Amino acid sequence: MAINIGTTFTMSDNYNENSHPQLVAVDSTIPYIREAINVFDIQSSSTPLIIADFGSAHGSNSLYAMKIIIKCLREANKIENEKAILVIHNDLPTNDWITLFNLLNKDNSYYSLANGRSFYESCLPPNSLSIGYSSTSLHWLSRKPCNISNHCASLFAQGNELRAFQEQAHLDWTHFLEYRSRELITGGILILLIPSIDDQGSNGFDIIREILYICAQSVLTSQELLDYTLPIYARKYSECIDDELFARYKFDVIKSEFSSVTIPFIKQWQDKQITLDEFVRLLTSYVRSWSESILKQALFENNKSEKDIEQTINQFWNLYDQEVRKRFDQFLNIRSNVIYLILKKK
Repeated sequence: MAINIGTTFTMSDNYNENSHPQLVAVDSTIPYIREAINVFDIQSSSTPLIIADFGSAHGSNSLYAMKIIIKCLREANKIENEKAILVIHNDLPTNDWITLFNLLNKDNSYYSLANGRSFYESCLPPNSLSIGYSSTSLHWLSRKPCNISNHCASLFAQGNELRAFQEQAHLDWTHFLEYRSRELITGGILILLIPSIDDQGSNGFDIIREILYICAQSVLTSQELLDYTLPIYARKYSECIDDELFARYKFDVIKSEFSSVTIPFIKQWQDKQITLDEFVRLLTSYVRSWSESILKQALFENNKSEKDIEQTINQFWNLYDQEVRKRFDQFLNIRSNVIYLILKKK
């Protein structure tokens, strides 16, 4: 097991198999992809036309999203079939690139390259990018600004700790817009789905993170519990829709909407398409796929042996399974709050 302490996070090995909620989120962006392509200034695009997915993870959902964008470009007669297209899949250097490469080689429907950098940094040459896309990635921060003393999630942070997360989120959002503005061609577009919170400070499924902390309190030491802080911040609509930032980085807002996305296996359970056991397994596997690396890192930083880490992790997820079963009624109507945003480079 290799854990890089300097890295914000990595997804678990089975992320592709347990990222169906993220796939549903990608599907929900299709109307926004079409609307963005309608205003895309193809005349300013050079050859090849470069599309980038910022936060590609292990690739399954990323390939799906990129093929949708290419399909919509062709349906809108923005490109001819033989037009050269190059897709850039971006994620951290510690991403599971082998899994992504294997998927790309098996699919082989477009030319592609990988970019192993934080999307809060410069990733591409100036004036090279035609279409930028990101779905369910921008809530991950470039760094953990501090530990949270009363929880593992910034949703429940208070005082100076909450302010530290807010400031880091603002800085990261500023950097994201700054570097994408440099990279985009004039007339290029950004299509973003950003996990968010409503006016009451809820992301729609707070219970998922509440149970993470309940389990952490049961299996971690006091220092491990403090270090077990997720480097995640879900922004309010007002924190994303920043006219001053958009003007500074030469963006026009084509569309911005606050909405929510259904978590698929919750609906399947409500519709009695799956059993409670199946629902609990799917939910736990989903949460585990994106959050386990932070738990591992907290244990690793506190000098736990590999054997102890494995035992603690197994105990943690067994508890998570039990807590979901005990609180299943709290999952009946949860949805994921999101912001859809289309920006065009002036």
